[in-house]
Amino acid sequence: MDYFAIVSFDVADSTDGRAKAGEEHRQRLHDLQAEGRLLTAGPLPSTDAYGQIAEGYQGSIIIAAFENLDAARQWANMDPYNAAGVYMESSVYPYKQVF
Repeated sequence: MDYFAIVSFDVADSTDGRAKAGEEHRQRLHDLQAEGRLLTAGPLPSTDAYGQIAEGYQGSIIIAAFENLDAARQWANMDPYNAAGVYMESSVYPYKQVF
């Protein structure tokens, strides 16, 4: 298995969608962690025009092991945040852990 980075960006007002689908979204991450496949995951805080951290989130990043790029994309597409309309886009990239 190789690592892949799933980088997703939220719609403008994602707070309600995150609240609705958050538990199911986090459960999938707990499942990856229990399988020993999760390297890291977390939200990307919003920033204001001056680069200061603001309220809310602008997206998420998940780095986890999958059999291949297609498997990582399929897993990302099934994210509950997609169904809840939280993400406007998601991209999956191969990731090489150096440290």
